Amino acid sequence: MSEKVDALFAGVDPELDAEATPRIARTRRLLSIAIVLDILGLPCWTSVPGSVLTLWVWMSTDTDLARIQAGEFSDKDAAELMRLRRYATIALALCVVSLLLQIALLSTNFYTRFWGSISVAINHLWHGV
Repeated sequence: MSEKVDALFAGVDPELDAEATPRIARTRRLLSIAIVLDILGLPCWTSVPGSVLTLWVWMSTDTDLARIQAGEFSDKDAAELMRLRRYATIALALCVVSLLLQIALLSTNFYTRFWGSISVAINHLWHGV
């Protein structure tokens, strides 16, 4: 910490966190997987794992906010992390809507009809080949 203060008063840019870029890439990949699981959650019952993964990404970007404010990341990395946080927040809203919609659909016979029609379509395709 004292090296950063000394570098700041000397007029030299302190070294920035070198592991920010791999962390951003990992966060981006996890958020992509989470969004796919969230979208597939309605028909395929992956809402809960997608929601957990989305929440984990959101919380990991939350811990980076303090590091961004402390100046540990470059401006480019900070902007990318803030963008990922915004996407994670939107994905969390999608999770809530998806889970509420899934609760409503469970009270109807939507899933019975949906998967029944899918199985009939697969059966027709299988016998048509």
